Amino acid sequence: MGRHENEDVSELNLPQQNTRVCFFTAKGKQANQNNALAKTVETLNGDDLFSKQFFIMYGRGEIIDPYSIDFGYSQKKLSSMYKYKKVSEKAFTQYQKYLETKNRLYFTKARRLIME
Repeated sequence: MGRHENEDVSELNLPQQNTRVCFFTAKGKQANQNNALAKTVETLNGDDLFSKQFFIMYGRGEIIDPYSIDFGYSQKKLSSMYKYKKVSEKAFTQYQKYLETKNRLYFTKARRLIME
């Protein structure tokens, strides 16, 4: 434990940070958390965007391909076998394009960007 772990910081007038999470499904549409393959997390500081982070479901050494043969199996065990992995904005954009268009080129680019 740190020395100042339980220190009261309410007197410092720190701005309230709000977090907004958007989840995306296999078709690239926004959805609830249960069947999401990707998500963005935006931390807001007042009205200004403070930071934006990108995550893709990742497991068994690979990002999820919802159009593959074994996706039905993986969807049942989505929460136990796969976890969200933080990725770059470029990789997230390529993966989102793949979800929308089903063009394997975007999936390959996303995989390569994650491996860098």
